Amino acid sequence: MANIKSLAPDGSYSGGDQSINGYSQKGQELKEQFLRDARVLLKQAGQFLAQAGWTECDIRVNPAGMAVSGDVHADFWNPADPLNTVYCTIGGSAVSFGGRKDGVIIMARKEKRAPRNNGGRTSAKPTYHNTWMGMNQWVDPGMNARELAAQIFKIAGQPEQADQVRMLAGCTYYSRTAGSLAIPSAIVRNDTEAAVLKEALGNVIDAARTDASVHNGEQPLTEAKTGLRQLSLLEVSQLLNV
Repeated sequence: MANIKSLAPDGSYSGGDQSINGYSQKGQELKEQFLRDARVLLKQAGQFLAQAGWTECDIRVNPAGMAVSGDVHADFWNPADPLNTVYCTIGGSAVSFGGRKDGVIIMARKEKRAPRNNGGRTSAKPTYHNTWMGMNQWVDPGMNARELAAQIFKIAGQPEQADQVRMLAGCTYYSRTAGSLAIPSAIVRNDTEAAVLKEALGNVIDAARTDASVHNGEQPLTEAKTGLRQLSLLEVSQLLNV
């Protein structure tokens, strides 16, 4: 996932109004853009959750009436534990818990559910009804999809999974002699990812050794510049197709 999604800045969906609504043609267009962006954000958050084990999600869009923003809401869960979910909704509120003037909020909570009794009818896709809802937790609407996925794991009571999502981001080593060197995710899932990570770590080790030689006065910085092949994190993400 080279392009990490997030919502547009405050006011982008309200057209100068205090809230998102469809009272005008322009307002309706902005409202529809908001609903699309919210769906994309939740969908990509689900993809990050899937990389860390939660492969199931159900996303729904509710456009509602012209006076309101509508909302997009999703349920996320581990297929091994389908009765425990995290519900997340993105919408507009008169009371902005996220601090945005246009009222955009992201709220999530833990929920429990049970299989629905369909009167003996069988279905390829099971249906459920909620039996318990946890405390509403307001999430910073400025979070991108990866950050939102990590927050969903925290709300689910699985901080170790949140750490795994953060590890998917990779990092950068800032070298004096070779410039910025990208280090991809430490989570390796196939031979291609292992090869890229091995090369990136080798570049960092070589650059660190050269940096140390400059620090120890063994050679001047101008002579210590290396010719390492450098990849940006964007290039690494595209190569790994994550």
